[in-house]
Amino acid sequence: MLTHTLTTFRYDAASSNFVKKTTQRALGLNEIKIRVTHSGICYTDVHAKDKACGLGHEGVGLVTDVGDAVKSMKPGDRVGWG
Repeated sequence: MLTHTLTTFRYDAASSNFVKKTTQRALGLNEIKIRVTHSGICYTDVHAKDKACGLGHEGVGLVTDVGDAVKSMKPGDRVGWG
């Protein structure tokens, strides 16, 4: 099964910088992989930034891969979530 590299960034309050985390895993049957192009940051994220979590939500991106059971989306589709 094909594996994908997933990368996230989280804010590290101790160093006042963003830390990159990368992992590899296979795409599940009912999952889609999205290349995020835009992500909103709201005041909730201001409170959360010191908690060592990923920031941003309400994103928009492009589907790059779909699991074998996904029928309603295809690579190239623009998607958004909130």
